[in-house]
Amino acid sequence: MYFKPFGFAAVFVLLLAMTSMNSDAQTHTNRRDKIESLKIAFIAKKINLSPSKSQDFWPIYNEYDNAKQSLFRKYRRKYKSENLSMQDVEHRMEREKEFLDLRKKYINRFSKVLTPVQIADLKRSERQFKKLLLKRSSR
Repeated sequence: MYFKPFGFAAVFVLLLAMTSMNSDAQTHTNRRDKIESLKIAFIAKKINLSPSKSQDFWPIYNEYDNAKQSLFRKYRRKYKSENLSMQDVEHRMEREKEFLDLRKKYINRFSKVLTPVQIADLKRSERQFKKLLLKRSSR
């Protein structure tokens, strides 16, 4: 008899916590989707992407972006400059080589859809968008 009020309160608190967690996850997803939409609009404008080229470009770009994200996750390990070993330096070089190989692979694919100027502007616009995003998030 004494446990019934406690049981109800515990269930209520648990449901409230689960609702809050779901809301936080949904907010994070909505925020990520909004950032992705802004990135698409930013890049399309910066590289002067026509609607017809857009249809061919975005599937390739999305593949490229997913491959980059996979590499970032693979090499997520954090380095501290004061404690670097030779193995850490070699690991960093391997990471840089993999990113370069990935860029070369996709530049070849982008060249079938974009002009050389657009390809150069693509990398520049990605950096600009990242800087803009970091600047806004630090406010």
